[in-house]
Amino acid sequence: MSNTNPANNRLINALSERKSAGLLRALVSVDQLADFCSNDYLGLAKNRELAKQISEDIQIWLSTQDQNSPINGSTGSRLISGNHSYMEDFESKCAALHQAPAALLFSSGFEANLGLIASLTQKEHVIFCDKLLHASLIDGLRLSPAERRIFKHNDLTDLVHLLEQYPLETIKWVVVESIYSMDGDVAPLQELVALKATYNFELIVDEAHAGGVYGPNGAGLCVELGIQDSIFARVITFGKAWGNAGAVVLGSEELRTYLINFARPFIYSTAPTPHHVLSLHTAMSFVAKADAERISLLANIHHFRSLQTAAEWGDSQTAIQTFFVTGNEEVRAKAAKAQAAGFAVKPIVFPTVPKGKERIRITLTASTSQEAMQRLIHTLESNA
Repeated sequence: MSNTNPANNRLINALSERKSAGLLRALVSVDQLADFCSNDYLGLAKNRELAKQISEDIQIWLSTQDQNSPINGSTGSRLISGNHSYMEDFESKCAALHQAPAALLFSSGFEANLGLIASLTQKEHVIFCDKLLHASLIDGLRLSPAERRIFKHNDLTDLVHLLEQYPLETIKWVVVESIYSMDGDVAPLQELVALKATYNFELIVDEAHAGGVYGPNGAGLCVELGIQDSIFARVITFGKAWGNAGAVVLGSEELRTYLINFARPFIYSTAPTPHHVLSLHTAMSFVAKADAERISLLANIHHFRSLQTAAEWGDSQTAIQTFFVTGNEEVRAKAAKAQAAGFAVKPIVFPTVPKGKERIRITLTASTSQEAMQRLIHTLESNA
């Protein structure tokens, strides 16, 4: 009998092809390197005061629970046994912070985007999506029965050209990110809101990279611009500026109830644990009061850009900075040089980004030192 396993051989072949193409991924620890690749924008993931407060708040909560209360796991999905008052309390306060009528908690930003897009959009609808949307939104679009139209990145002329092809009464959705994760550029949100009156669409905005960083109390870019009431749904993730994990979908009470009934990632997932939700509750108070960290982050962005001299730098005004190096092998070599110099940076290669747009993606935080910024820029701009 043959020892070959066709199913496992398929995995071996797929991995071999990816390795030959120079696209094989691997998990690598960056613990000992200067952080220029995480999304810990406010430094809260490393904040010991926050960690201490989370521990204390959990202990206080534990002291109020009786012997029959679940204290380690949520015990099931929220529609079965996993819904608890501390979850609804967090959602209510999180909605208030973000100036939204309601919020619904998901275990991750990926789940939130997937559940929102796949359940909300229907066969007779049309979705207009920016070409550079995150993979979580793209997967939601793939699961949606709606017609999908892609417009050029941040190109309102192209979007209008597509919108004009459909009657006003057609239900239409426009999906964008407030800040895009690869180039760090900003969506023309105010202009999009202005277009709504003419073309009769609803707007969905992923605020993953803006939540915690912009707006009063870190409520996001939509709130900073004063357009939050014109957005049908916003997604705020907690794995970036909040230094935690999970996400909420913000919108009307009707949207919250709809997602509870139709969003499969919510319906069929075990609810977040008590420790997770309680830690989010504590983190929320830190985010709301983190004006000093937000000011430091913006100062670091300005300083980092002021040090740049090479033409390879992108023009982002946000915490996401890019250094372009054409070619997968070339950008990997440049990243390896920076890593060897003590910097945690990662190369972004084709096909994650278009061919010729390979880059080293750099993220800045409130705690990034000016000395480290200067050394990193010198390392990247040096041809040696």
